Amino acid sequence: MELWVLWSVALYIVMFYLAKKLSHYFGNYYHNKAVHLVMITKNSQHSVEWMIRSYHVSNKSKRKKAGKITCIDVGSTDDTLLILERLKQRYPNLEIVRITPGEGAEERIKEWLESKRNSTEKWLVLDLRDSDSSQDTERSLA
Repeated sequence: MELWVLWSVALYIVMFYLAKKLSHYFGNYYHNKAVHLVMITKNSQHSVEWMIRSYHVSNKSKRKKAGKITCIDVGSTDDTLLILERLKQRYPNLEIVRITPGEGAEERIKEWLESKRNSTEKWLVLDLRDSDSSQDTERSLA
C-alpha cells in the first residue's frame, strides 16, 4: 500500500513538471509577444480602461517589465481623456497622444505609426473608435 502511494506521488510530480514545460513552450509559441500596445480611441470610455488594465495585468504575469501603452485619441467628446489621465497616474508606461479630428486625422495617425515603425519592439494596434458616434453626430446635424 505504501509503495502505491509513493508511485502515485512520483507520477503526479512528473506529470506536473511535464505539463508546466509544455504549457511554457506552447504559451511562448502561440501567444502574441507584443510589448507595445497602441490604441486608437474616440469616445471609447466604456472599453479603454478595461483594455489598459487587462493588458497591464497580462504583461505583468508574463514578463517582469510592463509593456508600453500608447493611446492615440482622435477628438473624444466623452470621458475617455479623463479616464486616460487618471490611468496615466497609475501606469507610468501609458502615453497619451492627442490628434485633433478633421480631414487629416487618418493621415496624422499613419504618420505617427510610421515614425515609430523603426523600433525593435513588437506592436499590437487596436482601433477602439466608436463608429456609432460619427453617425449620431451626422444625424443630429441633419
